[in-house]
Amino acid sequence: MTRLLPALLALAILALPRPSAAQGILGGIMDPGVATSGAPNQVLSFNPFGMAMAFYNAEYEARIGDALTAGAGASRRGWYLFGEGESPRLNGDVFVRYYPGGSAFNGIALGLKVGGTRLPNERTLPGIGFDINHSYAMTDHFVLSSGLGMKRLIGRQQADYGQDVITTLRLNVGIGF
Repeated sequence: MTRLLPALLALAILALPRPSAAQGILGGIMDPGVATSGAPNQVLSFNPFGMAMAFYNAEYEARIGDALTAGAGASRRGWYLFGEGESPRLNGDVFVRYYPGGSAFNGIALGLKVGGTRLPNERTLPGIGFDINHSYAMTDHFVLSSGLGMKRLIGRQQADYGQDVITTLRLNVGIGF
């Protein structure tokens, strides 16, 4: 829980309204309903903030329509190299995201995902879930995105100890092309 608090704080800061956008400075870029003139068609992103919490993730997302993207992501939580006593949690998903504002990589996105998760010292389990995201295509080569989601793991028995729903949190910096 102590490692989750800094990530939630960073997400809250990113979600705050920006007075400069209301004054017109970067207003066209920060307005989720307005696409930038050079918005990217593909984004490769990672979470630089997660490294402080031994959490590593990367995503590839491609525009497949004006308001629709598809992609894949992977994450790893925990490393043997840093003295942790258990095996890492591995996660991989494919996803589809819909941007109701009509502009991919700008504004709020609702996503569905399916993939696999390997919990520490257990087998790999399939899962299905959703996420809510927010992206800013600052330029055609720089995208900031954040997201929160949940995934239900399929195949866990009632007698199994542990979690059958996992939460996801993203604060990514992306390179658009």
